[in-house]
Amino acid sequence: MKIFYPSIIVILFILSIFDLIVGVINDSVNFLNSAIGSKVASRKTIMIFASLGILLGSFLSSRMMEIARKGIFDPSYFYFSDIIFIFLAVMISDIILLDIFNTLGLPTSTTVSMVFCLLGGAFSISMIKISSPLSNEPFHHLSQYIKAEKTLTIGIGIFLSIIISFFSGAFIHYFIRILLSFEYKSRLKYSVVIWAAISLSSMTYFLIVRGLHSNFLQKGYIYDNLSGLSLFIQYFIKWIHHNFFLFLILLFTTWILIAKVFVFLGYNILKFVVLYGTFSLAMAFSGNDLVNFIGVPIASIQSYNIWKEAGSPPAEEFNMKNLSGKVQVPSFVLIFAGIIMILTLWVSKKTKTITKTEINLSRQNEGNEKFLSNSFARVIVRFFLFFGNKFFNLFPKRFLVKIEKNFKQKIKKEENIAFDLVRASANLTISSILISIATVKNIPLSTTFVTFMVSMGTSLSDRAWNRESAVYRISGVLKVIRGWFLTGFIAFTMSGFIAYFLYFIKVWALIFFIFLMILVFYKSYKNYQKIQYQKVEEEKTIFEIIGWITLNKTSESSDILESMLKSIELIYKNSIEGITQENLKPLKNSRKNFLKVKENFNYIQNSLIRVIKKTKNSDPIFGIIYIRIYNKIKEILESEDIITNCTLFHVINCHNPLKYNQKNNLLTLEHFMMEYFSIIKKIIMNRNCKYVSKKIKINIIKNIEEQINQQVKGIIHKKYGTKNTLLMLDILIQSKKITENIEDFILLYTNCLSYFSSNRDSSILVLKNIKI
Repeated sequence: MKIFYPSIIVILFILSIFDLIVGVINDSVNFLNSAIGSKVASRKTIMIFASLGILLGSFLSSRMMEIARKGIFDPSYFYFSDIIFIFLAVMISDIILLDIFNTLGLPTSTTVSMVFCLLGGAFSISMIKISSPLSNEPFHHLSQYIKAEKTLTIGIGIFLSIIISFFSGAFIHYFIRILLSFEYKSRLKYSVVIWAAISLSSMTYFLIVRGLHSNFLQKGYIYDNLSGLSLFIQYFIKWIHHNFFLFLILLFTTWILIAKVFVFLGYNILKFVVLYGTFSLAMAFSGNDLVNFIGVPIASIQSYNIWKEAGSPPAEEFNMKNLSGKVQVPSFVLIFAGIIMILTLWVSKKTKTITKTEINLSRQNEGNEKFLSNSFARVIVRFFLFFGNKFFNLFPKRFLVKIEKNFKQKIKKEENIAFDLVRASANLTISSILISIATVKNIPLSTTFVTFMVSMGTSLSDRAWNRESAVYRISGVLKVIRGWFLTGFIAFTMSGFIAYFLYFIKVWALIFFIFLMILVFYKSYKNYQKIQYQKVEEEKTIFEIIGWITLNKTSESSDILESMLKSIELIYKNSIEGITQENLKPLKNSRKNFLKVKENFNYIQNSLIRVIKKTKNSDPIFGIIYIRIYNKIKEILESEDIITNCTLFHVINCHNPLKYNQKNNLLTLEHFMMEYFSIIKKIIMNRNCKYVSKKIKINIIKNIEEQINQQVKGIIHKKYGTKNTLLMLDILIQSKKITENIEDFILLYTNCLSYFSSNRDSSILVLKNIKI
C-alpha cells in the first residue's frame, strides 16, 4: 500500500488533463457561439481572441480553488484516505458525465457537475462513517461533515442564474434593439457608437479592473519583487474605488472616442465589440470554471503533501483539518492548464457539434428544427399568445407601430448567419457582466446557464421565436434545462456510488473504474463517429439533389434513386417473407430499416425550400420537378410505413396466421414486385426507358385485384376473421399504390432526363400529366 496513494495522485493528475479536455469541449459553446453565429470574422480569428482570454483568465483564477478544497464539506471530519477517495470519485464521475453530454451534442454545466460530484462523494463517505458500528454518531451530525448551508447557497445561486440570465437577456436586449433596430448600419455614427461604448466600458470595468482587484487582494505578494508596479496598481485600484463615477465617465468617454475613430475609418465598431466580448467571456469562463477542471487534483496534491509532511501516518487515521488552511496555487500550474484548454479548443471537433445546438435554438433565420415539440411547450406558447394579446391592447396602436418598426428586417438576411452583430454584442456584454460579478464575489455561477439563457432571452426579444418556430425552440430549451437538472442528479449518484466502492474495495475498484472510463470513452468515440458520418451522408445527399436539380448532374441522381429503391425493395421483401413465415426477426429488421429510410427522407423533405431557392436563377421547372419527385417518394414511403407496421403488429401480438392460399398469393405478388423493382433499377442505372414493360405492372395490378376478390368471398363465407382481413387489405392496397407511384416516379425521372437533354417542350407536357 506504500505506492497506492502516490499512484492515485499520478492518476488524478492524468485525469485532470482529460477533465480539462472534456470540460473545454462542453464549455467552449459559452464564449464562441455569439461570434460564430454572427460570422463576425473567420473562425481562426475568433479562436485567437478566445485563446488569449482563456490564457489570461486561467492566470487570475486561483481564488475560486476554495470551492474544490473546502467549499462543499469540512475536511476536519475526514481522514486522508476519505479525502482521496472523494476526489477520485469526483474526477471519474465528472469525466464520464461530460464526455457523454459532449457526444450527444448537448451543453451542460461543468460547475453543476463538479459541485454535485463533490456533494455525492462526500455524502457517501459521510454516511459510511456515521453508520459505522464504531462511530455511534446520530444522523443529524451529517450537517457537520457536509456544509449544507454553503451547498444550498451554491445550488440556489447556480439555478437562480437560469431565471436571472433569461430575463436579463430578454429585457436589456429589447431596449437595445429599439435603440439600434435591425437596420443598425444606418445608425453607426450615433446610436451604435453609444451602445458600443456602454458595452466596452462595462466589460472593461468588470473584467479588467475588478479582476485585478480580486487578484491583488489575494496574491499581491507574488509581485513583491516588483513592488513599484504592485504599489502603483494597488493605488490605482483604490483611486477607482473612491472615484467610481468619475472613472466610469472617463472610461465611457475613452471608448466613445475610440468607437468614433473606428466609424470614421469605415470599420463596423460592433465587430470589435463582439471580438472583444469573445475575449472577455473566454476570460470570465477560464477564471470562473478552471476550478471545475483542476481544483480537485490541486486539492488532492495539497492533501498528499500535508500527509507526507506529517510523516506518512496511517492514511485511515490521519485527520485532514490542515486542508482548511490557505494554500496558494502556483501560477505555472494555472498557465499549463490554460495551454491545455487552448489546444483542446483548436483541435477538438466536438466543439462544433455542441455549438450548433445553441445556434440552432437562437438563430433568426428559418431552417431545420433540431427538437420536436411537446405538450408543455405548446401550453407555454398558447399562454403567452393569449397574454401578449391582452397586454398589448393596453397600449395605443400608434405607439406599438412605432416600436414594431425597429423589429422589422428590410434587408434580406444571409442564410448562413444565425443572427446579427447587435444581438451577438448583447449576448456577450450581458453574459460577461453577470459572470464577472460572480467571479469577483466568489460565487460558482454556471457559465453555461448564463450564456445559454442570455442567448435564449435575446432571441425572444428579437422575435426569433415566432409562431413558426416558438414551440420547437421552447421544447429544445426545456430539454437542455432538463439535462442540466439531470446532470446534478446523475453526478451526485455516480460519484457517491464510486466513492462507496473505492472506500471498501480500494485497488480493485480503482482498476475497474479506470477500465470502465476507458470503455465509455471508446463507446462515445464510436457513437460520435457514427453520428458525424450520418450527418455527412445526409448533407452529401442534399447537395447531390441540389446538384442534380440545378446543375443537371444525372449521374448523381442515379446513385441517389438507386440506393433509395434498393432500400424500399428490401423492406417490402422482408415484410412479405416475415408475415408469410410468421418470423418476427425479418419484420423487426424491416421496420428498423424503414425508420432509417424515413429519417433520411426527412432531411430531403427539410431541404425542399432550400433546393427550390437554389433554382432562382434557373428555369422554374427545376423546382416543379423536385416537388413532384419528392411527393412520389413520400407516397411510396407512406405505403411502406403501413405495410411494415401492420405486418409487425400482427405477428408480435400473436394473431392467427394467414391461410395457406393467402401465403401463396402474397409470395406470388412478391415475385412480381421483385421483378418490377429489378426492371426499375435497370432503367435508373442505364438511364434508358427500353426496359419499361407494361405487362409486369398489369400482372401485379391483376394479381392484387384477384386477391382482394378472394378476400371478399372469404369474408362472406366466414373463412377470414377481422384481423386477417384488415392485414391482407392493407398489404394489397398499399402494394397497388407502390406499383402505381413507382411507375409515375419513373415516368417523371425519364422525362427529367429528356428535359436535361434540351427536349423541353415534350417533357413539360408529360410532367403536366403526372399527378402531384
